[in-house]
Amino acid sequence: MARILIAWELGEAFGHLARCLRLAQGLRQRGHTVVLTLKDIRLPAGDGAARGITVLQTPLTPPHRLADRDRQVNYADVLRHGGFANAQDLIARLVAWHGIFSLARPAVLVGDHAPTALLAAHLAGIPHLAVGNGFSIPPSTVPWPSIRPWETLPDEALVLAEQKLHQVIEAAQKAQGCAAPVHMRELFGAHDVLDTFGELDCYGERSNGCYVGPIGSVPNARPVGWQAQECAKVLAYLRPEVPGFSVILQALACLDAQVLCIVPGLSVELARRFATRRMRISLAPVDLPPLFEHADLAVSYGNSGFSTQALLAGVSLLMRPRHVEQALLARRVEALGAGSLLSGRIDAMSVTTALQASLQSSDHRQAAQAFKERYRCFSRELAIERTLTLIEQIIPGQRAE
Repeated sequence: MARILIAWELGEAFGHLARCLRLAQGLRQRGHTVVLTLKDIRLPAGDGAARGITVLQTPLTPPHRLADRDRQVNYADVLRHGGFANAQDLIARLVAWHGIFSLARPAVLVGDHAPTALLAAHLAGIPHLAVGNGFSIPPSTVPWPSIRPWETLPDEALVLAEQKLHQVIEAAQKAQGCAAPVHMRELFGAHDVLDTFGELDCYGERSNGCYVGPIGSVPNARPVGWQAQECAKVLAYLRPEVPGFSVILQALACLDAQVLCIVPGLSVELARRFATRRMRISLAPVDLPPLFEHADLAVSYGNSGFSTQALLAGVSLLMRPRHVEQALLARRVEALGAGSLLSGRIDAMSVTTALQASLQSSDHRQAAQAFKERYRCFSRELAIERTLTLIEQIIPGQRAE
């Protein structure tokens, strides 16, 4: 049995946390010793999900606010905006990660959007792999592809972004005595696990991608049922930071349908203000599969976990992305014909019209049902088992099956 370190560094809450916790639980059940380093250590506290697993805080530095003219064009820019714009900041995190390695003594590192951890593991000679829905595991193409496919970007801009990133990484490594600095793209490879489906990969389906399907699920989610059976049912997952959030919630409340809206981060006061007899608001995760079973429409901000669960249940989507990663996923869903983007002007009338059109769209429903049929044999449990096996296969001395 081995000591395995699972690291989460960048990105937002529940999707990354759910993935890390599920892998940690599975590895521990197989007899391994697991250490979790999390961007937010408050999340698993008190619910027993991390019982028996050591939880540490991920080394972080404040994200660097680059000028507007330096908008993100590919994953290299995502990293520069996320803490890789300054060599001294990177050095500090690398030193901290080496300290964690000294304490945890991992045989393997699993990185969930944890680029500094991957770099530190590579420099320390620790076998590693990345796991994620695709966005944080860029393909091997040179240069890394654009994350703004709706714009025409010259290859020179993509190349320049990688060059700027490498200058910082090279300076940090040389300051630590590395004679031959590693390039960031060398940290990703054949061992990486994509917990999505090829059609939903934001970079497009990869011929050599290791797709296992979604593995994360929020532990101890609260069971909730629909209150009535005779009307349309809309399941929404939003955040207060979603552009036009208040207008969307008001339109949902006025919809001739039963609405259940999950809104992490919303205050209790605002939840009470928005809630109506026909629209309930939950501030905590709920058990989604039983709700999707009878839902007529899903509304999201393009978050991967929720959106993929909707499609696996054959439920079409209306999406209002917050960030470029979510916009990329939304475009993939739109390309499947299983949903649409809520874009352009956001006012009560336009949102209400979009909601009604989505509820009535047989084309979107049929495409979502086709996705469900295509993956009718998918099993989250088997996807998790496959991922755990792939992790075990890179343990030094472990024989590959």
